[in-house]
Amino acid sequence: MTIAWAVVLLHLAFLLFQMLGALLGLVSRAWLVPHLAVVAWGVGIVITQGGCPLTVLEKNLIERAGGTPYAGSFLDHYLFGILFPDGTQALVYGAHLVVIVATYAYVLTRLRWRSVQASGDGAGAAGVSSRGVESG
Repeated sequence: MTIAWAVVLLHLAFLLFQMLGALLGLVSRAWLVPHLAVVAWGVGIVITQGGCPLTVLEKNLIERAGGTPYAGSFLDHYLFGILFPDGTQALVYGAHLVVIVATYAYVLTRLRWRSVQASGDGAGAAGVSSRGVESG
């Protein structure tokens, strides 16, 4: 049963990475590729209402340990009805997606700003100092 709980923690970490993992793109842009794959996977699971392999693994481990696996999805079992009221799935999924998009907007803005600062194309190239006063 301990291994099943490890899978639960892995699943929660996966969901957290899915929601906020784009922030790792500020450390290295290489993180953006696996993060986009995780986001695409999650969106695909929600749209197709497919099963997640981590949920299947967890249920299998619970059964092997002599327990009775729960019915439904991981999110239905651990989040809806416990952390979030039943019937709020669409709202929670939408909020999750908004956080992902907002995180990407922030990360891409920061990366662009860093790129401009590093290339020296900032305000100095336009003849304007950092205080907005023309130099010359």
